[in-house]
Amino acid sequence: MLLQLISKLFESDETEYNQYDIVIQINDKVLPVDKRNLYLLPLSELLMEKNYGEISGGGVLKEEPGEIIFCDIHVKLYDEKITKNMLQDIMSFLENCGAPKGSKIIIEKTHQEIPFGKNEGIAIYLDGQNPLEKEEEYNFGFVQSEISKRTNTSQLTERYWKGNSTTGLYFYGQSFEKMNTEVSHFMNAHPLYKSARIAQIA
Repeated sequence: MLLQLISKLFESDETEYNQYDIVIQINDKVLPVDKRNLYLLPLSELLMEKNYGEISGGGVLKEEPGEIIFCDIHVKLYDEKITKNMLQDIMSFLENCGAPKGSKIIIEKTHQEIPFGKNEGIAIYLDGQNPLEKEEEYNFGFVQSEISKRTNTSQLTERYWKGNSTTGLYFYGQSFEKMNTEVSHFMNAHPLYKSARIAQIA
């Protein structure tokens, strides 16, 4: 399906895709410092190795309360003609880095979009208003560590957001359903967190 979408893009007249800037939008609620290590630096090496181009900017988009929606990377390409192989290399590489479903490459001047991503994501929103009957247990580091172990997801990259009354923890893996099952088991084993809200984010 992805190759069909890319092929369709390149069936149009050359003037429609003869641009050299792309924006890579990654559907990952990762903090800026981890985005740099997880995606930006490895991608920069790939672009240099393949002589495709270089990173020219990027950032994160946040909702009004401060929660990250996604991060993006701007790429300046050396060749004015964007090829199918070039895009496929970039997308496959970022998928291997962990890019979740819902990610996309945007041809900046034509606004054409190509979706990519393999991992699925789950968010757990903890209610900070809960009575802290077991204060030593009611901590976000404990929840993050336990769920990472249960879902076999990386503990090296922390993904979280702390609002005024809510904290969001995010995990990415191969299957939302499997992660959701493990999170439910965790909630049952620790009733202190039973009011947590679960959402699929990729």
